[in-house]
Amino acid sequence: MDTQKLNELTLKTMEFFKGDAKRIQHFIKVNSFSRIICEKENIDEKTTFITLATAIVHDVGIRVGERMYGHSNGKIQEQEGPAVARELLGDLGFDSDVIDRVAFIVGHHHTYSDIQGEDYRILVEADFLVNFLEDEIALEGIKNAVNKIFVHQSAIRMAQEMFLS
Repeated sequence: MDTQKLNELTLKTMEFFKGDAKRIQHFIKVNSFSRIICEKENIDEKTTFITLATAIVHDVGIRVGERMYGHSNGKIQEQEGPAVARELLGDLGFDSDVIDRVAFIVGHHHTYSDIQGEDYRILVEADFLVNFLEDEIALEGIKNAVNKIFVHQSAIRMAQEMFLS
């Protein structure tokens, strides 16, 4: 796996969110949980690479939404994020198939009804693990999300350890 390329993407995304420590720390945490899930679930190298790249750029639509619309709800993020993700990855020479998959997931990462692929599922689970705390989700909401959305045992275990024990 090309960790150097992921590191470059991390730094480029930090530059994109310059001055917004909350957003930077959010994607760093989502990336960390994604990595743990991928490792614990024995996810193949290419899927792991795509998952980690997606975790880094999954919320880039926020900045565009705030600038263009004055808010950045999930639908705006899904609408505006893929083009920004494509640009960031393209500037760093990511392969076109990786760019396409990352852009697809960024464009759907707040849609939970038809999660297609391990990379998409892991990103959603990791994002929830971070958002449970950041958004101060009530215990019942956490239980509901874990029961309805989570499938990876490592993600379920992390949710249980942090919130449901």
